[in-house]
Amino acid sequence: MTKPSIGDLLAGVASSLREAVLPEIPAGPTRRQIQVAISIIRRASRAWDRVGPYLYADNKDIEETLRHVSALLDRAKSDDAGLKLLGQKMLTALDQRSGAEVEYPSPAALSARNVELQGLLVELQQALHAPPARDLAERTEVLGMLRAVFRRMLVRELEVNVAEPARK
Repeated sequence: MTKPSIGDLLAGVASSLREAVLPEIPAGPTRRQIQVAISIIRRASRAWDRVGPYLYADNKDIEETLRHVSALLDRAKSDDAGLKLLGQKMLTALDQRSGAEVEYPSPAALSARNVELQGLLVELQQALHAPPARDLAERTEVLGMLRAVFRRMLVRELEVNVAEPARK
């Protein structure tokens, strides 16, 4: 990793603004804007270095969940053509393996893949609430898998967005 990291640089800018610039600005709208900018820069500095690993883990988890769901739906006894079509769409998206040509894709590629995968989760959730799928025997199991992946996604999001505890 390059030192200083982007997160370190952003934290340094925020500190410089707070310590050197802010005291020189009189009370008023400009000072409040600088204070807001410092807060935003500090927040970005804490999250910056965590975003790539967060998206990478999120994508792997969603892909694994969708593979299990797809296999479950493939074995299901259902005449729901929409659900079968969605299962094929999920498999096609999973087989694309966005960024597979590199060991660790760029944040932009990870982000685009995350949006695509979350779109599939939304489609799956909507399909499971549509009339033909409501009678699907595997529906409860799939909904449980979705709740579990959403829970894990929230935990990862908290790890990125919550400030680190104060160091002793």
